[in-house]
Amino acid sequence: MATDVAAAVCDWEDDLRRAGRAAPAGLSVMFRVGAPALALAFAAGAVPAAALAPEPSILGIALVLLSAIPWGRWILKGDDGPSWWFALAVLVPLGAAVLIGLDSPVAALMALAVGLLLVALNVGFAPVPLAAGVAGLTYLVAVAALAGAPPVGWVALHLGFALTLAAAYAVRVSHDSSRLVARALEALALQRAADQRRIMAQDVHDVVGHTLAVTMLHITAARMAIKRSSEAEALEALEEAERHGRASLADLRRLVKVLRSGEESPTAPQPGLADVEALVESFRAAGSPVEFTLSVDGLAVVNPGSELAAYRIVQEALANAVRHGTGAARVSLTLAGGEVAVEVGNPVGGLTDNGPGSGLVGMRERASAAGGDLTAGIRDGEWLVSARMPA
Repeated sequence: MATDVAAAVCDWEDDLRRAGRAAPAGLSVMFRVGAPALALAFAAGAVPAAALAPEPSILGIALVLLSAIPWGRWILKGDDGPSWWFALAVLVPLGAAVLIGLDSPVAALMALAVGLLLVALNVGFAPVPLAAGVAGLTYLVAVAALAGAPPVGWVALHLGFALTLAAAYAVRVSHDSSRLVARALEALALQRAADQRRIMAQDVHDVVGHTLAVTMLHITAARMAIKRSSEAEALEALEEAERHGRASLADLRRLVKVLRSGEESPTAPQPGLADVEALVESFRAAGSPVEFTLSVDGLAVVNPGSELAAYRIVQEALANAVRHGTGAARVSLTLAGGEVAVEVGNPVGGLTDNGPGSGLVGMRERASAAGGDLTAGIRDGEWLVSARMPA
């Protein structure tokens, strides 16, 4: 009917392949070989049955053989998918043979089986107009051939048609459902990749932003120490800047390794609430005054998602405080009432709220991913970042 019933099947196979799934191996074999071979077997059964009839019809036998040519081409050249030309090339000579009279009930039954197979293939995979046309034409030919037949023949015809249509429609529904599932899997894979890229972008932003902020503080301290001729202080500040730079480089290498390996998340331990104090201390050591308060009320265990989100929010907020603030920052971390509350504030002087930047967007996404929310803005001359997440 491998350019025209396989076109539909090939589309399905392509959808499955893009979604990372393999189509059943037997499916392609069934359509490329099984269906036409079955039709040829029916036709081959009709020819000797008609030839052995009391008054064999040479023209009828020739028409049956003619109707088998498209099926033979299917096996030799490949399937072209459901098409009008294929349906007519099979049904016209086959219907003519039946109407002329094969003078053999067995031959007529075999011819009807070929027609029902064609109906099943088209109802299962062809566009609706083609499927309806093939089913209707086959039914009319069968009805015309059964004129004057006993009631049992009519019952058998309609029962055969009903079963064929039901089975073919079930295949059609299964085919369409599988295609939709394959496309949904493909979309899900793309969404996962996009989410992973977004998470990695957040990690890179957090790591680089924090490291640059602290490193610049240490470099500034080193420059001021050199001006004061304090060589020891300058050396200490530069060593701290180098240490933070190397740590940041190691984090970036880990993230790049994750991207290359296709892992869904980093395998190294992620920072949490226990690391917030060390984070604050790193800013203090770089010369940025930070006030830190921790309040714990009965909570011993916090889910890792909220821990990581809280750490990254403090990290980004302090980096922003270094870049844009004008005074000492304050960090408040509270664990109470089944939630983790984070507040980071710093004086901003005459700074105005110009809307969210990428860092603020990232903080909000982290809080949302942990099941919480985050607000940020100027309050009483202070830029305040406030987040609450379930513990």
